[in-house]
Amino acid sequence: INLPDEHLHKQHLALDGQTRWLNLHKAAIDEPLAPGNSGLVLLVEDLTETQMLEDKLVHSERLASIGRLAAGVAHEIGNPITGIACLAQNLREEREEDSELKEISGQILEQTKRVSRIVQSLMSFAHAGSHQHSDEPVCLAEVAQDAIGLLALNRRNFEVQFYNLCDPDHWVEGDPQRLAQVLINLLSNARDASPPGSAVRVKSEAGEHTVDLIVEDEGSGIPKNIMDRLFEPFFTTKDPGEGTGLGLALVYSIVEEHYGQITIDSPADVQSQRGTRIRVTLPRHVEATSAVN
Repeated sequence: INLPDEHLHKQHLALDGQTRWLNLHKAAIDEPLAPGNSGLVLLVEDLTETQMLEDKLVHSERLASIGRLAAGVAHEIGNPITGIACLAQNLREEREEDSELKEISGQILEQTKRVSRIVQSLMSFAHAGSHQHSDEPVCLAEVAQDAIGLLALNRRNFEVQFYNLCDPDHWVEGDPQRLAQVLINLLSNARDASPPGSAVRVKSEAGEHTVDLIVEDEGSGIPKNIMDRLFEPFFTTKDPGEGTGLGLALVYSIVEEHYGQITIDSPADVQSQRGTRIRVTLPRHVEATSAVN
């Protein structure tokens, strides 16, 4: 009341674990209410819903910006990557007798394919729902091994041991490249949340019509207050420059287009209150059986 400001705009107040946004106004009444006293009117405006709508608008504008930039990014990156791939292909064919050079050029080709897939993922995220993806039998054990192999190229993170426990007989219907993108994102998040020397496990469990792809880590778990925001675009708990907040949003989009579901258990181990278990449920591939005469 003693503050000199007559108006305070967009003041935030923590209440019951949520942030409320308020406008505060005060005004003096010219006519005193009683001899020796003056009146004061205080007005409190709750702008929380308005602020949430503004945040959603800003968020939508950021998504629209990604959509506008995606085509340009794909073009600018795609051209030099195609050139690198052609040079590596020519080098492999011209030096076919040199086994070491042949292996290196093969690795270059694989990495150019990886960059192309990442660019395509960005395009798919920017134009969600408009892209086409393949629908074929996918072995989860093979996809998991490919994802773990790609993550092994990055040696700057904690020393975390990956275990591929997927059953080779568990097959799903879907796009192998986009499912690999799901696993790369889930495994990299699990690795970043895990202490050195711990384990990240990938396993599969089959039902009658579905197969569950499960990623488990031994980290500190996910706080309850952010659980509902995990799949929001641009939401991240990582330091600036370490995460974009697009990984889990992309995972959610890919799983939805595969008619799948995602469930999260955190903490995975109730007794120790540690670990996170992410379960991705996908349609199971069933071998067609020929009719017997």
